Amino acid sequence: MASKRGLTALVGAAVGIGAAAAAERVAVKRRRARDPEAHEEFGTRRGERARRILLSDGAQVFVEEVGPESPKGAIFIHGSALRTDTWHYQFEGLGDHRLVFCDLRGHGLSDPVGDKDYTMETLTGDLVEVLDAVGLEEAVIVGHSVGGMIALELAKRYPERLGSQVQGLVLTNTTYGPVTETLIGGGTGLARIERLTRRPLDALKSQHARIEALRKVMRPSDAMFWMVALAAFGKDASAKQIDFVYDMISETQIEVVFDLIRSYRDFDMTDHLDLVTVPAVVLGGTEDKLTSVRASEYLGEHLPKADLHVFEGCGHMLMLERHEEFNRLVRLFLDDVLGKNGGR
Repeated sequence: MASKRGLTALVGAAVGIGAAAAAERVAVKRRRARDPEAHEEFGTRRGERARRILLSDGAQVFVEEVGPESPKGAIFIHGSALRTDTWHYQFEGLGDHRLVFCDLRGHGLSDPVGDKDYTMETLTGDLVEVLDAVGLEEAVIVGHSVGGMIALELAKRYPERLGSQVQGLVLTNTTYGPVTETLIGGGTGLARIERLTRRPLDALKSQHARIEALRKVMRPSDAMFWMVALAAFGKDASAKQIDFVYDMISETQIEVVFDLIRSYRDFDMTDHLDLVTVPAVVLGGTEDKLTSVRASEYLGEHLPKADLHVFEGCGHMLMLERHEEFNRLVRLFLDDVLGKNGGR
């Protein structure tokens, strides 16, 4: 009798899992059918000019540009496990401004990674080297997620650059302090869990080759689609955009992902926001589950010259989800800070 009950339970569980999987497939199919961005060819837009910049420790950073070859312009820094393609809707240009798009070391076409430790200090130094190498004498830094954290870190480590070379910041879906305290649901409990998992995560990083091999044989699934959708997007986001972000994440080397996570564990600008003396635009989404909208609101309140814009229903990928509004706000900011003619 017991074995029959066990068998019945197993069959019931299998039926339940199958039904859930079927429901997932139907939901994903329906979402794709209604997607207004279904015909958008993500990842196909490229800059008018591209090159790799050799950094002081042997790392190479890939940059591509659109717009005039001017000493004034904006540099775009993407978030974790992404690449320059993140700025798909910005490659068409923002008025007459020079736009420089940069892959973080180890991401996209920025390879090799180089000999320096993968830290926020290193990434901030990379940004300074790139600014100088591309000849941006007056720049606005547009940073998404960890890219925004790098922009803020620059204010702490290179304050002399603010107001001279760096004229303004656009801080998109980013934070000012430890990620464990500014994630949705963050606080002391999450911070404690993060501290407890540091050693296991570091040990897991040592197995990066095996994890990478496993990733190569894994296939995208409906479950993975929903994971990315729930973590990175608002509820009405484009299915094609979700697929696009999943592809970028899956193509980033797992070793680099672990290094990046470790690099911003102790990031904290809470007591240094007064150093950001240049104008800033802060952009956040109410459904951002990776960086709480509370972090955007805090930045808006505590940066000396900040203009805050919160997008209702938007997740962590604002430059994709609300690209028209994003482009309008960034273009207006560039017009105001750099001049409308792109510095010519």
